[in-house]
Amino acid sequence: MPPRALPSLLLLAFCLLFTAPAFSQVPAPAASTPASTTATETTPNLRALLDTLSNDATRKEFLDKLRALVDSGAVAEEPVKREDWLSGATESLGAFSGAVLGILSEIETLPTEAMQLFENLTDPFVLQRIGWAVSMVIAVLVAAIFAEYAAKWLLSRPRRAIEARATHSFIAKLLMLIMRTILDVVPIAVFAAVAYGVLALVELSFIVRLAVVTVINANVLARLVIVAARAVLTPDAPQMRLFRLDNESAAYGYLWVRRFTHTAIYGYFILRAAWVLGLSRAAYVFFGDLLALLLAGMSVVLILQVRNGVGRRLRRLGSRDSKLARVRDTVAEFWHVLMIAYISVAYLVWVLDIGRGFDFLARATLLSILAVTIATLVGMGLIRAFDRVFRLNPELHARFPLLEVRANRYIPILRTVLKWVFIAFVLLVLLEIWGAQPFVWLASESGQGLVGRMISIGIVLVIGLVLWEIAAAFAERLRLTNPNSTRLKTLLPFVQNAFRVVLLTLGGLILLSEVGVDIAPLLAGAGVLGLAIGFGAQTLVKDVITGVFILMEDTLSVGDVVEVGTHAGLVEKITIRTVHMRDFDGNVHSIPFGEVQTIKNMSKDFAYAVVDVDIAYRENIDDALALMAEVAADMASKGPLAETIVEPFEVVGVEGLKESSVWLRGRFKTRPLGQWNVKREFYRRIKAAFEAKGIEIPFPHRTIYMGSDKKGLAAPLRVVNQRPEDIEMPARRRADAARAARTPGPLIEEHPGARERSDDEDGSMLPTIEEKDPS
Repeated sequence: MPPRALPSLLLLAFCLLFTAPAFSQVPAPAASTPASTTATETTPNLRALLDTLSNDATRKEFLDKLRALVDSGAVAEEPVKREDWLSGATESLGAFSGAVLGILSEIETLPTEAMQLFENLTDPFVLQRIGWAVSMVIAVLVAAIFAEYAAKWLLSRPRRAIEARATHSFIAKLLMLIMRTILDVVPIAVFAAVAYGVLALVELSFIVRLAVVTVINANVLARLVIVAARAVLTPDAPQMRLFRLDNESAAYGYLWVRRFTHTAIYGYFILRAAWVLGLSRAAYVFFGDLLALLLAGMSVVLILQVRNGVGRRLRRLGSRDSKLARVRDTVAEFWHVLMIAYISVAYLVWVLDIGRGFDFLARATLLSILAVTIATLVGMGLIRAFDRVFRLNPELHARFPLLEVRANRYIPILRTVLKWVFIAFVLLVLLEIWGAQPFVWLASESGQGLVGRMISIGIVLVIGLVLWEIAAAFAERLRLTNPNSTRLKTLLPFVQNAFRVVLLTLGGLILLSEVGVDIAPLLAGAGVLGLAIGFGAQTLVKDVITGVFILMEDTLSVGDVVEVGTHAGLVEKITIRTVHMRDFDGNVHSIPFGEVQTIKNMSKDFAYAVVDVDIAYRENIDDALALMAEVAADMASKGPLAETIVEPFEVVGVEGLKESSVWLRGRFKTRPLGQWNVKREFYRRIKAAFEAKGIEIPFPHRTIYMGSDKKGLAAPLRVVNQRPEDIEMPARRRADAARAARTPGPLIEEHPGARERSDDEDGSMLPTIEEKDPS
């Protein structure tokens, strides 16, 4: 015999036991006499009342008598019943006390009823009827069980085929689980159909038929609940499970579902059958309370057994850094206490029967569990769909490499917003289930206004984000298409900052207006405040306005080499008020735009490398210029700076005549910031070229005129190479030397490049004088 058939057989035996006294009873034909007598006595009274109401005079007299009775107080008004919980609880306690007293009275009569039962069972006629009823009931159940097992045997192969298939798709798992559940329900339906069909063909008394129907209904209902639990937990087919649950937890949950199902369903049907078969109302209520107490105790035991596992799962929900982490940990620590308190309150409401409170509590609890379950499944499906919709394919990622980075900034935010919207909707549904009626309030004028404002705020935020992303995408596209544009690098940050400020300001004002804040005083106050700041910060305003005009005129940009006042350097950063430059030594200069009078930009579009070369007066100028052009052409055609020079070398010519050299000039047209490198390379090459050609790059010269006589002849210049010991010469020799020095002599030219030598031991240097022919 299958284990699940034991509760059904116990229920059947209980029902048949109660039906034994009914088999010995003989119906009495005179049972209808009181009813006929009452009807006979009531007919004349009704006819007299009808005659009175049909006659106008008698009807008026009857109404006058009724008014007189009411005015005299003969007819007392029924007191108004209090429908509060206290009165209901008092009445419920009274009914519970009455039920206990009724049970005690029935216990006192229990021996007499047992003796009567045994006396009835000694009657052969009663035993014969009981045997017939039992055999018919067994025939009905055997036929139904045989049909059920035949259906199971026919469906076993497709059921095993479904369970053997392994898949990772949620939709495929759901479809296979539905098919297996249908295969589990079909044998139960066959059992019920055969049982009711055979029962209709068998001749049984009403009481026995009632007992058999009770057994069939209890069996079908219990097994349907168990099939539903098997479909959800799938303890015997973990590969078909729709959510994450280990096999031990699934088997444990399935075991407790079977315990609760058998206890609740079979216990209820036993009590119901006993009440139909003659159990008193007080005993029925008392045993119903005991059954509820048993179920409550089982629930408390289950909660205490799983409290640690549920607590660990609750602690793992969400992030440890979340703001709700402490609340979640507290709930995980004391959730079992809350559930035991809830079960206790529910049992008290059931026992006391406070204003049909248990019906509401049970209905709200079941609907809440169903709503949370459905919401969990729907939430899982939405998360999967969200991840699939917003997943970028490789082709789109290759075409727009920055799209994934930009999308990853908003996808978590969008996912969080949708999650909280979904949670808010589920909470509203739960509040509606528990009688708070939030949807009724949302449908009211104030609720519609709140919903409208929330939708408007959401639309404003979405539009602001869309506009900002469009502007950012446009700016990014400009950067990619013009990577070398210094003006773009300078102006884009200003435009983006200005657009961000405008967007935040307008969005903030619109949001304040939507939440009910009057923004007119804010605008007026902002205008007055701006005027006061303008007067108090004139220098700042001057810096800002000057900077705006400088940037609009594209006078300088980030990356330019400029000279602002007495400072020069590379522009590293430009704000709306200042320009930051770094000079060649690495020093950073921050200059407000208000102090800028002139700007010398040395890297605007292109530059000129102006080169100056000096040659001696005796050199040929044309040869020197030709050599300069040759060196410049070689630089422009090859070498590391060939790409920097954008046009051929321009020979300017003789720029001037200096004291001891001829000044030659030329220039290169180069790319921005390339002029200094070109100039350095040209000077290196031209020196080597002049040395190779013998062209002198002179040092400064000084000409000394010694005087001449009338014939144009100059006295010879005596050059004395003095030694230290000759310093103290006789006075005569010093006088002769002085006289000789005053005598006009030849033209002496002192060359600063003449070599100096020293013949003395202490290293003193004496000049070498070169005598030249006056002719």
